Amino acid sequence: MVCRNICEDYRAKKPVGGMRYLNGQKRCQNCDLFIHWEGVRCPCCATKLRAGPRRKGLKQMMVDSLQEAIPKSV
Repeated sequence: MVCRNICEDYRAKKPVGGMRYLNGQKRCQNCDLFIHWEGVRCPCCATKLRAGPRRKGLKQMMVDSLQEAIPKSV
């Protein structure tokens, strides 16, 4: 599983004022970059992509913002 630099075509820019994972970006740990890709695996090296943060505080921020986006039905 070696990076073949195909992922450079899918490189994602950092969103202004938002979290990368909330904007649909995924991270390849092998290629060491964020990409826009609909699949589960990196198009370049076939490593499984991360779709969420690893840090506890950032995970909680993501969960909170997703819950705010979903309207509560009463």
